[in-house]
Amino acid sequence: MNLYKSDLEALMFSSLKENKELSVREVVQHIIKINPNIFNGKTPRNSLYSVIYRRERKRIANGMEPLFITKKIRNEIVYYINPQNKEYL
Repeated sequence: MNLYKSDLEALMFSSLKENKELSVREVVQHIIKINPNIFNGKTPRNSLYSVIYRRERKRIANGMEPLFITKKIRNEIVYYINPQNKEYL
């Protein structure tokens, strides 16, 4: 799924590679530390979620493994890297 690279997705992947599992809020904080100008809108959390959701949905529709796996811890959804997807590894 390298047709159109997503900078946000790549930054999220690198953040999760360092920290193993993070919520979207925590990922946004890490991304802003790395590249403070990457988000243009008022709600960076929603922007990141939207990009990840759409790209993961495309992967599944194309028969590929999703890049991220989610699980719910308390009231937050936590993301971690899917070890079966070798796209960024």
